[in-house]
Formats: sequence, structure tokens, C-alpha cells
Amino acid sequence: MATKTTPAKTSFYEVVFKGKPKAVRAFLSGLRMGIPGEQTIFYSFLDGVWHEGKAERLKELAGFRPTDCHVIVDPVISARLRQIKKDIAAETGLEITSHRRISSASMEFSFEAFAPRYNDEIMKGLKNLPAGLRLQGFEHSVNIDPKAKGVEMYAVAHHYEARGAGRLTGSIEKLILLKRQLHKYPLVKYEEIVLKLA
Repeated sequence: MATKTTPAKTSFYEVVFKGKPKAVRAFLSGLRMGIPGEQTIFYSFLDGVWHEGKAERLKELAGFRPTDCHVIVDPVISARLRQIKKDIAAETGLEITSHRRISSASMEFSFEAFAPRYNDEIMKGLKNLPAGLRLQGFEHSVNIDPKAKGVEMYAVAHHYEARGAGRLTGSIEKLILLKRQLHKYPLVKYEEIVLKLA
């Protein structure tokens, strides 16, 4: 959940809590209300941010992995969490197990369009990315088959077929907000966001 869009150069941090996500959300909501101004908090499990490493998956398979909650916070919340880290554990039972700056984020995506207008709409969006995001490794192809007729989605052959795939990289905040907008475009498929931690 985001409460404010911050400047593109703002550093964000991934904070990992040992504890149930519901308890973490309640705690962070209270913390945010006690700080003047508006801050930004994203929850990895809500916004599709990948956070599982090999060690965590092995612990989960073995059945002894503790419950955790990964959140992405702005510098104000980050600084406050560092100040009260010991008090958090004593007062709430929640424990911060990791607190690292995010240097960048990336997300793989692909699309298929069976009419020029859908391809044009997607390409327009990719050419007008928000400041702080870049397109990398983009491949795009258009195939027009004059023998096929119609633009039916489930036809064996299509008159018009456009495909594209690539990676979006840059600001974690901008990437999460863009991913939320992509829900409106069912032709675009995207993977979980991957963080690069400092």
C-alpha cells in the first residue's frame, strides 16, 4: 500500500520482519500514523516482489522456516525502524532480521497482440515510461498473414500477430506503481519484481 509518490532519487529499503504479516501491517500502520507527513510502505506479498532465496525455500520445505514479512519502506520509515529496533522486539514480539538499501529493481514482461491497435497501445506505453525506469533487452516482432482472416483471440492463425518481451529496470517505487497499472492490460504478462540490494 503506498500513501505518497516520492521523488525518483529517494532511496528505498527492504526490511524483513520475523512475524506474521498481519501483525507487521498493524505495527507499521501505527508507526506511520505517529510520524508527521506521509510515508511510503509497500508489502512484497501484495505487490509481487520476489523475496525467496534458496536458503529460505529449503527451510520452508523442511518445515522449520519462521513466518516472515518483507516490506519496502522510504527513508523516513527506515530511519525510524533503525532507531527503535530493540524496542520493537521487546514491545511487539516482532523482530527485524534484515534491513538493506535497494539499489534497483527489475521485472521481466512479455505480450502478444492480435490487432494493430493493441500493439500500438502497448508500444506507446513502453516509449513513454515514467522517469526512473528503463527498458532493456526488448525484442519486438510483427507478423501479418494475408491468408488468415479476422482477429479472433482463439483462432489457429491470426491475420496480425505482434509479440514483445523485455525487462524493465530502475526505481522500485516506479516499478511497483507501473505494475499496478499493468493489471488493466490482460495482454501483458509480467513476472515478479526482483530487487538488487546494496
